Amino acid sequence: MQKEKKQSEDKIQSDCYVWFHNTYPTLRGLLCYNLNNSKNKIDGARNKAKGLIAGRSDMVLYYQSKAFMIEFKTSDGVQSAGQKDWQWLVTSNGFQYHIIRSLPEFQSLILSILK
Repeated sequence: MQKEKKQSEDKIQSDCYVWFHNTYPTLRGLLCYNLNNSKNKIDGARNKAKGLIAGRSDMVLYYQSKAFMIEFKTSDGVQSAGQKDWQWLVTSNGFQYHIIRSLPEFQSLILSILK
């Protein structure tokens, strides 16, 4: 029996984005990736000066005047302290924040938002 290969966070996020893009062509552009990682310290300092926020969710879905924060994690992945702080900040201001660990979980979330 072959052991099931664990998906990376990047793969889960990519699969979810492609599914959304292909399933909901009229909503293209409303699910956006947040480029949170700088390539080096200099780039990081520039990005921080332009408003880069540590811990921000991987993606945001904008739909019907609402924003839904989406963080992708592996089945055993955990949030950093910065991610937990940012989650608290946005949820305490009325936004939804979701941790997604698989494509089926993402599909269920999207269906509940779009209903």
